[in-house]
Amino acid sequence: MNDPIVRQPVRAAVRERILQRIVEGSLPAGGAINLPALAAQLAVSVTPLREALIELERDGFVQSSHSRGFFVRPYDTDEVEQIYPLIWTLESLSLRSMPPADARKLRRLQEINSQLKEEGENPARALALDTEWHQTLLEGCTNCVLLDILKGLKQRALRYEYAFMKLPGHGVSVQQHAGILRALKANDLDGAVGLLEENWKIGPRFLLPWLHARHSSVNARSAAR
Repeated sequence: MNDPIVRQPVRAAVRERILQRIVEGSLPAGGAINLPALAAQLAVSVTPLREALIELERDGFVQSSHSRGFFVRPYDTDEVEQIYPLIWTLESLSLRSMPPADARKLRRLQEINSQLKEEGENPARALALDTEWHQTLLEGCTNCVLLDILKGLKQRALRYEYAFMKLPGHGVSVQQHAGILRALKANDLDGAVGLLEENWKIGPRFLLPWLHARHSSVNARSAAR
């Protein structure tokens, strides 16, 4: 089924559609990208598709080689171990740089967390709500450079976060969000920052064993061929 792209600059819209497919796995990790077939699905020419893939290669989502062309970058345990500490460090720094959360923000954070608890079985919706929760938490941070760096890191982590939302342990995030809210309501900034770091650390704790098991399975299948 064709999926035409409208109303956005073509390359930007193509990039977003490809990224969504990578995050959700319909373009699987390690898989080759068939440019003519994908261009037909998106109802665009190969030129903006190639331009979008070059951008996604720069951002760490795809790779290319003379022999294989473009392919989705495989999941990488090193990437998880490198990205997540940067995210929790920078997000904690952002939270420390802001004025205390007001009642409106605290209510909104509670509302989003309640929705996240209800939508936990839908990984795409859960990821969107978790992203919104953290964006709302950092509203009021005026360090644009810090936020821009953080945005790039979080985008790089998107497909790992989507995978995490499909794992049984993702429900812990709701409990951790609630703990952060309690600390913020009590004006306990140190406590909130500590819990925020733990909130980001839970991802690698579940993802790394999953990735190791996935890699072992792939290697076993390759050896059996």
